[in-house]
Amino acid sequence: MKKFFSLMILILMICSTALAAENPPTISVTGEGQVEAQPDRATISVGVVTREKNPSAVQAANARVATSVINSIVALGIERKNISTGNYNFSPNYRHTDSGKKILEGYEATNSVTIIVDDLNLVGKIIDTALSHGANRVDSLSFGLRNKSFYQDEALRLAVLDAKRKAEIAAAALGKNILGVRSVSINSNSVSAPRNYKMSRAMAEDSAAFDTPIESGTLTCSASVQIYFEISR
Repeated sequence: MKKFFSLMILILMICSTALAAENPPTISVTGEGQVEAQPDRATISVGVVTREKNPSAVQAANARVATSVINSIVALGIERKNISTGNYNFSPNYRHTDSGKKILEGYEATNSVTIIVDDLNLVGKIIDTALSHGANRVDSLSFGLRNKSFYQDEALRLAVLDAKRKAEIAAAALGKNILGVRSVSINSNSVSAPRNYKMSRAMAEDSAAFDTPIESGTLTCSASVQIYFEISR
């Protein structure tokens, strides 16, 4: 039995030595890549909030105003396929008395209209038009890219090149050569919110006219990779 265990240990030692000789040492490197891009798509969400004493009245009022908002946006040249209902909510409104009682005061309906537009010059006009036709809330405004994958792929390519450059510097400093790649892991590949994005309202002093300037800023596509490079002994 002792001879058997001794033989097994010897075999394991030989295998470990052979495996170590077969697998060259590695350098682990993290690469980062970034690409800035001008947004070419905006998603706007405006809300229509109505309150009435009875359910049918609030639903009718909300539908009437939401229809007016949608038609006004279509009149700007936005296709109906790019306009959708993002959210609809209907709920009773209660007032709480000092004694803890709940008193029903009426009902509230909220219709959130989402608009996707590829002409960023229209963003401010869409917001102003929606508000002038009954929308009473701007829920969100976000910018994006129609061909997002193109910029993400470029950021990933730059991240790989960055990792390769770092590995070559490290290997040269050690007096070694890069032999190949053991493994690659993509840690992240994303598009961040615009930099320097601004939205403001400028009101005319002598009239109800207003303008909403929109500056979309730039989007940043970033990627991170982890690469194990094989190096000479």
